[in-house]
Amino acid sequence: MTRKQFMGELRSSLEGIVSPMVVQQNIDYYENYINEQIRSGKTEAEILNELGSPRLIARSIIDAAGVDDSYAQTEYYEDKQEETPEDMFGGNTHIFTMNSTKFKLGCLLSVIIFIFIIYLLFHIFNAMMIVLGPVIIVGLIVALIMNLTGR
Repeated sequence: MTRKQFMGELRSSLEGIVSPMVVQQNIDYYENYINEQIRSGKTEAEILNELGSPRLIARSIIDAAGVDDSYAQTEYYEDKQEETPEDMFGGNTHIFTMNSTKFKLGCLLSVIIFIFIIYLLFHIFNAMMIVLGPVIIVGLIVALIMNLTGR
């Protein structure tokens, strides 16, 4: 991997998730770091090998930034090859990550609603058994008597 590929992958992994300012700060930081290491005698390949995956670095930056969904990036393309979700919905699309507060609250609310529905179904079934239980027993007794008497 070259420095240009490393920086491109780092940038593309960060864009749309963190603000452009955070993207640029981190690109500048890693450019300066690589330059300093080259001045100290290391090769570009050695430095990039030590740094590791730019996607993993981006994930660490995103986690450290504590990203919620307060920032959303809309991308615009000069030569459109296919229609993107941003184009379909008027370019005002939010990008939600699994670390976003709204995503976590949505999951929690879904679980609470699911538990409430199960609770209601249990109580409805219980109430039906209280009302229908005696009716079913009487019906079985009547059917048994009719069967035994031959009517």
